[in-house]
Amino acid sequence: MGYLKILNEELESISDNTQLLTEKQIIYNKGKRYGQVVYLSGGAGSGKGFASENFMEKEKFKTFDVDELKKSFLKISELKNKYPEIQNLKLKNPKDVFKLHMFIKEKGLKEKTVEYLLKGVSEGRLPNIMFDITGKSVDDFTSTLPILLEVGYNPTDIHLSWVLTNYSIAVKQNANRERVVPDDIMLKTHSGAAITMWDIIKKGKLPKGMGGGFYVILNNRENTIFYTDKSGNKILNTKGNPTIKSFKYLTVKESGKKMKDSLKKELHSWVVDNIPKSKLTQDIF
Repeated sequence: MGYLKILNEELESISDNTQLLTEKQIIYNKGKRYGQVVYLSGGAGSGKGFASENFMEKEKFKTFDVDELKKSFLKISELKNKYPEIQNLKLKNPKDVFKLHMFIKEKGLKEKTVEYLLKGVSEGRLPNIMFDITGKSVDDFTSTLPILLEVGYNPTDIHLSWVLTNYSIAVKQNANRERVVPDDIMLKTHSGAAITMWDIIKKGKLPKGMGGGFYVILNNRENTIFYTDKSGNKILNTKGNPTIKSFKYLTVKESGKKMKDSLKKELHSWVVDNIPKSKLTQDIF
């Protein structure tokens, strides 16, 4: 009978591994490998990196991350002795982080990088791009949308995902990040993202030129459930990350369709339970 026990254990092991095939994810336009754009919005420290890595098919996208752009220019200033205004800035110093942010903004480097990323692309083979932004103002979208539409992206292929995280948790996560965001900027990014996103939900319309899906992810630790083995250990997927069994999100709008008004009440409860209470957000409450 010993071999039956071994066989049963092997079958259970195979069954565990097949759970990888049912990993929960947001799939943009049936998982197309070309022509999709995702604006990934959320305040500083909200866990957009974790969300993109675990809740969506990040490997199919070129990621445009302003934080990475900032790090690159710091490296260039150090190695090539260029840009004296940002030399010796430290990402752990909130004041230096703000100086670097203004340097990127004043030079229009975000827009220039997007243009470079799209240089030479042909219609029908447009790369999938994921913009890691805060969404603290509509300008976070409108500054790049015209470029995308001009090169041939279809509005129904331009999507929005809001990573909504409890503000107090985000503040703690920010303190442990490589790049520490100043407290006032932290508040502005979360309040701004909430105002922008709630305005979109309230109006029932995405920004002009964007007609894809709209998803709101509640990215608090208790909302994410992982597959585990019999011993309670998390089962890893092919990327070496814990396999997601379930996470909490709402599809507010499907690509090419109208926004779902029926979700407003539930969305409002999510928003008021998680965003910072400030003068900026008082109208939402």
